[in-house]
Amino acid sequence: MTTYHLDLGDNRTEALASVTKLTLVDIELDIDACLAGNYQAPVPLWGSVVLTRGALRDEATTEWVEDVGNTSTRQDAILVAGDPADPASPRVRLVAAWTSATYHLDEDDDPDAFAVSFADIAVER
Repeated sequence: MTTYHLDLGDNRTEALASVTKLTLVDIELDIDACLAGNYQAPVPLWGSVVLTRGALRDEATTEWVEDVGNTSTRQDAILVAGDPADPASPRVRLVAAWTSATYHLDEDDDPDAFAVSFADIAVER
């Protein structure tokens, strides 16, 4: 099982307990299948993904998550498969991402889970 980290830039990374429900243009995919594919299309592949936070939390991630639904907080977010310090670790760039109100904290069975919506996605190897 791959360990994923959320990278918000400037050395602000957080280990994730899980990455699930990756949806691209209304089609659900497995995150590992996304890493194996080439999701860099000539048109934006918008979508969402559900991230579940682990025990150690970064303050920048907490602030970003709590600003739910605020599309002015859009920024590129990167899901790193493996060690974030290793430049060879595959990365999934979520372009213009923001936390989504459709699946957030106490609104579901898992209070540590939140959804991230994004305008486009790119796999970086």
